[in-house]
Amino acid sequence: MGATSGVRSVKWARARQIVARRVAGETVLVPLDARASDTEFKGARLYVLNDTGDFLWGLLDTPRTAPDLARNLTLEFETAEDRALADVEAFLVALRDIGAVREASEPHAE
Repeated sequence: MGATSGVRSVKWARARQIVARRVAGETVLVPLDARASDTEFKGARLYVLNDTGDFLWGLLDTPRTAPDLARNLTLEFETAEDRALADVEAFLVALRDIGAVREASEPHAE
């Protein structure tokens, strides 16, 4: 099982502990819950989204599955379905790892 296992079968939504802002035409994600005692998080962490990431982030205002996001991606950017799904899964894993998305079924994250 790879890092994306299980990503496809759940609905994902934006996490509340992330702020997204448009800066100079780019979407920047800023985690709000950086742990000050953790040396890895002492400096400010910013995550800049590319055009496809920005598009997907916009869709995550409501819970969606990876296949649903991939379908939307193929319609917007005219990419192959299998490539879109692989890209979406990698995107969700990356966002999950920084705490930017959560499983929509998580009651404490609402």
